[in-house]
Amino acid sequence: MLKPTAPRFGEATVLQTEALSPHMSRITFRADLAAGFPDTIAGGYLKLLVPSPGEPAAPELDPATAKTLMRTYTLRDVRPSDSTFDIDFVVHGDEGNAGPWAAKARPGDRILISQPAPLKYSMAGADWHLFAADMSAIPAAAVALEALDPAATGDAFFEILSEDDRQPVNAPDGIQVHWMVKSDPRAPSDALIRAVRNAPWRPGTPGVFAAGEFSLIGDLRTYFRKERQTPKDLTYISSYWKLGLVEPEHKAFKAQAAQDRPVSRPPAP
Repeated sequence: MLKPTAPRFGEATVLQTEALSPHMSRITFRADLAAGFPDTIAGGYLKLLVPSPGEPAAPELDPATAKTLMRTYTLRDVRPSDSTFDIDFVVHGDEGNAGPWAAKARPGDRILISQPAPLKYSMAGADWHLFAADMSAIPAAAVALEALDPAATGDAFFEILSEDDRQPVNAPDGIQVHWMVKSDPRAPSDALIRAVRNAPWRPGTPGVFAAGEFSLIGDLRTYFRKERQTPKDLTYISSYWKLGLVEPEHKAFKAQAAQDRPVSRPPAP
């Protein structure tokens, strides 16, 4: 039995796995911690620590090394009443640790998870919506789309690795969902960037969600915050990963980039 050394972490057990597409797997977990998850935390995120290859469970949590081993994932759905939750994993190849583990996960496998945190994101007050996400961010974007008012309008651009990676998203009828194939995960997201920049700019105040690889988000951050100057409180822009870096390296790179980024100020009167 695992005995986490920090109370904010606990054990989670795989209940079932479902292949949503060739490159995305949904895993349902049960965990004592999940009984206390807020009903509204779907779309938020938690940290997880998966076993090393060949190990039946993740190691005991060592505060000295946990930050280098933990990975961040979106809660696709939560059911506190039965202490269960779902996480969607991108699976392609043997790179990383969580993706390869998820591809081979079976009922009974155990991992460590953290208490969840909400995604800092709101669409309240937006007149229309524009979403952009690669596969790493589709789970969070899908939760946000499914929470919109049924009368919501706009566009959602999702970058996937194959045509078969399309998956059901219960978006409002007025949201046009566009699936864009980029078969090489290491290639630039030029087509997705062009599609977002060429999307119709509707009247009124937009709500913006853009998340994915660092370079993609760098371009879209410039577009939304500088060229379009979308409202800060209705604009969520975040890089979830960076090509060639593991998560701790990406977080450090991202923090440095934010520190180096010039602060935008309104023009002098």
